[in-house]
Amino acid sequence: MASKHHLPVISIQDICIPLKAEVFSIFRHEEQGRASLPQPHKHDFYMLLVVIRGSGTHTIDFTPYPVKAGSVYFLAPGQPHDWELSPGTKGFQLMFGRDFLTGDTLQWPFFSFSANPHLALPPKPFAAVVRELESILEEYAVADFLSVRIITYRLLALLTMLERFYEEAHPTPNQPPVQRLVKQFLSLLEQHYRENATVEFYAAQLHVTPQYLNIVCRKETGNTAGNLIRRRLLLEARRLLTLTTQDVKEIAYELGFSDTSYFSRFFRRYSGQSPLAFRQQFQKVPESPQ
Repeated sequence: MASKHHLPVISIQDICIPLKAEVFSIFRHEEQGRASLPQPHKHDFYMLLVVIRGSGTHTIDFTPYPVKAGSVYFLAPGQPHDWELSPGTKGFQLMFGRDFLTGDTLQWPFFSFSANPHLALPPKPFAAVVRELESILEEYAVADFLSVRIITYRLLALLTMLERFYEEAHPTPNQPPVQRLVKQFLSLLEQHYRENATVEFYAAQLHVTPQYLNIVCRKETGNTAGNLIRRRLLLEARRLLTLTTQDVKEIAYELGFSDTSYFSRFFRRYSGQSPLAFRQQFQKVPESPQ
């Protein structure tokens, strides 16, 4: 069998020298960033792109977002992206590894697969975000034995501030127990979507009925639990079709489909085209020999 060529996974050390063991970095985009990333790639770290000035397009998980001043773009590990930015684009790139913040601190709403990764901010809150980034960049330059601790606290403050602004831009009903249930479901889905694609499995794990899980997910996200499961499978299928040369049969098997024909029908039903048509549309990597 021919070897499968995957898109390279970019690490922080591939971009710049990290602060500590490849887990954190920050720089001004105009000093170290690239205006054009024409080929999609993915990271093994979290990233914020904050645009102070500029224009263009930032494509994240196959969806193009306009680049404009006062915007923040969120990337989680594994999300493919590329961009075309205007000359003179100004802002920040901030990157941190999966282990830089521990525990539940990475359960931020903007890093969820179902979240909108683009946040446009009014001038006053955007200025507050920029001040936090300037403080982090200043401490990053110090790089002494306390810098990691100080940057960790400042990063937590920045992400919490962004969570407030994000929730204001994308408000949800004030029902904390229900929101926690949906967040728990999305976390479980991210762990198990390849081998468990039924609402019944996740409802059992959360000690609720499938009907109740569907109801609360629809209320909180606009989609039933079943739709969210299908969207996650479809997203991963699109990633694999675009970023690897695995054939359709292998992708179907990797995503838990025992029958290639059923996978193809699933993909066509929810994307409007066949897996091969989708791959040919993007033409990022060729189909491997059968």
